[in-house]
Amino acid sequence: MKKYDEPADQDEIELLVNEKQGTFLDAVTSRHFKMVGMVGGRGSGKSISLSDLLKIASEELPKAKCGWGVKTVKKAKSKLTSGLKAGWKRWNCHEYEWETGEGDYVLWREPPPGFDRPYEAPDNWENCITFANGFCIEFESFKLAADENRGANYDMYVVDEGLNFKKIWLKIVLPTLRANVGKFDSFLHHSFFVFSSPPWTPDGQWMYEIEELAKKEPDKYYYMEVRTRDNQAFLPDDYIDGLRKILTKMEFEVEVDGKRISKLPKTFYPSFSRETHVLEDHDEDEPLKMNGELFYSTNKYLVASLDFNAHFTSATMWQEDDEYARLVDVVFVKEAQDGGTMAQALAHSIKQVYGEHKKRHIILTGDRNGGSKSAGSNKTMFMQVEEILTEAGWDVVLAPLNFNPLHKDKHNSINRVLAEKEPEQFKVRIDGVKAKAAVISIENSPIQTDYSKDKSSEEGGGEQELATHLSDTVDYYIMRRIRLGLAKANDDFEISFV
Repeated sequence: MKKYDEPADQDEIELLVNEKQGTFLDAVTSRHFKMVGMVGGRGSGKSISLSDLLKIASEELPKAKCGWGVKTVKKAKSKLTSGLKAGWKRWNCHEYEWETGEGDYVLWREPPPGFDRPYEAPDNWENCITFANGFCIEFESFKLAADENRGANYDMYVVDEGLNFKKIWLKIVLPTLRANVGKFDSFLHHSFFVFSSPPWTPDGQWMYEIEELAKKEPDKYYYMEVRTRDNQAFLPDDYIDGLRKILTKMEFEVEVDGKRISKLPKTFYPSFSRETHVLEDHDEDEPLKMNGELFYSTNKYLVASLDFNAHFTSATMWQEDDEYARLVDVVFVKEAQDGGTMAQALAHSIKQVYGEHKKRHIILTGDRNGGSKSAGSNKTMFMQVEEILTEAGWDVVLAPLNFNPLHKDKHNSINRVLAEKEPEQFKVRIDGVKAKAAVISIENSPIQTDYSKDKSSEEGGGEQELATHLSDTVDYYIMRRIRLGLAKANDDFEISFV
């Protein structure tokens, strides 16, 4: 634990920070870096470091404007505001109260007349945080209209959760660091800072390039990694053990221990893109919407794409219409229950997860090997699932795959769908929170020279929900729909594939 003292010309405030936070603040306030990166796991203190950095910048750069790049401003406001306010409170810095006229900064509106204005005032104060001395933080949205941010002028720039910020957007951001040349004598002026959780995908790997640049040009670039245990002094004693119990082994290794994951260069899904296919800007407990409508509806039928294995049986859960195939969730089991089979265990899990689903109609598709009988039953695996769901009041239609295309044909067909170049073809969209494991499974599915999928991740003791099993269920769904089309269900659920 270290102490950080505010500059001598200010009222003295002594902050307690962890060792790495102190090292970070000392470094960036004593030398000018072109680019600075901090990657940290859950509870590692990176958000506090960001709030401390901005508070120091507000003192060193009065009337300056700091850009903040986010995917969507609305989401950033809801996610980041409380953390910033908590961090600044440690500095005895509080939000302005309009009734009393007391406070140090204003959120999302034009500041009062007593506040200084930045040298280059924003056109829209609704996306700004402004301090009394005119230091202004302006949020910029990149998800839908990145090019609209060209041409701005900033004195400093920050990005939070850089794993969601595309490297190509840096071409828009970095040229904006050109405002007020010669007006400030601060190491922070014209610097770019990125903070992030450890990236799961190749799109976020660009932050590790800052580390390589820092090794080659340490006077221009600075990089730091912080792990959860680095912040233990400020966490509950059982915090890390608690994460170990609720996270999968791989999630713990990445998000707590800081293990790096990189995508194999030759993937089975070259047309897959998180930006296009995955919706992940929402909390698990808030309903996901797409195009103004609920992504998952309890009033529409379900399609379960199944994959049967002795030690990991799984399903991706879909809802569909003429335009979209929506992957709404994943369900999987790792062991049978009470002398039953793995197929029965999966059926019970589906029944439990969708116990409140109103339109109790479901199509079971997937692994053609599910038409075989499993140990412990004289019924096929599909029939076992059907039986349990039927007893629970579901109308069930069995539609397993009965064809086995060549590896190259399957690879090409799936990627034509994902490429979205054919207007008449359906589009795949995935709930990136509820179906996160399926996304990781897709991204970590390499291809072999015969165009088959490399299944080596299914061997050994790895986390099977992140192996290729779930990606196989995605394949089954796409191939069924390509071959048979959309399942049209009337009120009696007499299915015809058209």
